[in-house]
Amino acid sequence: MTATARPGAPAELITSVHAELHKLGTLPSLRWAAGLTWAATVLLALAAHRAAPAADPVATALRWTQAGFLVFGVLTATQEYESGGQIRATLLAVPRRFALAAAKATALIVAAAVLTLPTGTAYPISVALVGAGLGWLLRNALAAVATGLTLYLIACPVALSRWPAAANWLPDTALLDPGRGAAAAVLWPLALAVGASLSFRWRHA
Repeated sequence: MTATARPGAPAELITSVHAELHKLGTLPSLRWAAGLTWAATVLLALAAHRAAPAADPVATALRWTQAGFLVFGVLTATQEYESGGQIRATLLAVPRRFALAAAKATALIVAAAVLTLPTGTAYPISVALVGAGLGWLLRNALAAVATGLTLYLIACPVALSRWPAAANWLPDTALLDPGRGAAAAVLWPLALAVGASLSFRWRHA
């Protein structure tokens, strides 16, 4: 008998990414989070432009609606742990955990990029990835959202007010100063992605 050939790694990744994108597109909670976040960003940006035409209205709006992008990222990571253990079925289909983690991250980047396209900035993608990293590590939506909101809305402003030199390393600096905060906006999601991937590899489903 001739063994059935397994698809190559690129083809397998593409198939897995497609499957993950399909999941994201069919979850009502994610559609609500995306729709409300986008609508709130547009409305706040319009209000900010009327109040201060010289300021960047999108950046002003994102100071508040970044919470929605964080929640979106968290939900993409935790939905399979809070829906009857669907992660087990996913692992049966894609048993290689690092490959599955890569597919999930790629799908989230694509979805977040589409969601943030009207804003003209990549910053919300970073926030969504941080949310996903926290979700994958904590495996609980409420805990991950609380941790993320504490980080962005409390810890970062306090750190900046006490230690201004820390701005280069804070994940939210890129919102108001993209040139100065670009590295941190990449490093925070990357560090969380590595930690989450290792945790996903060694922890039970």
